[in-house]
Amino acid sequence: MSAAGSFLGALLAAGLWAAAPAPPPAPEVPVYKAPVLVRAMGFAARYKSGKVLTSWKRYKRADFRSYKLVRSSTMHDPVFPENGEIFSTSQATVTAFEDGAVDPGVWYYRLCIITKTGERWVSPVVEVKAVSETVLGNMPKDKDFE
Repeated sequence: MSAAGSFLGALLAAGLWAAAPAPPPAPEVPVYKAPVLVRAMGFAARYKSGKVLTSWKRYKRADFRSYKLVRSSTMHDPVFPENGEIFSTSQATVTAFEDGAVDPGVWYYRLCIITKTGERWVSPVVEVKAVSETVLGNMPKDKDFE
């Protein structure tokens, strides 16, 4: 037996040699069920003075985990987590959000309610047209017509 082999054998016999520690387990990725449209949420979104104001009814069931508000300029049917979120809260009493980061264009907003069992209750999508304040300021007024 070589010197190296006898050295490892001695370490093993003495219990001083240990295998490398196992890597930590990968974080669990939540599994969400298919989204289900729920019109009763009363989700609304409207553009006002460069912002989009959103509101909805409070979800009262005990299985509530969070609200997730999604927005897209390209997806007509955005949903969490596929489209990310612009707002999230685990407070069921929070029923409004003001989106102040809206560029001019057409935006699609949707509220998703996530339950403790992975259900995704989703509102109908609301299309919002954001207009540049410059355009609004240049729009003809009543005085411009006879």
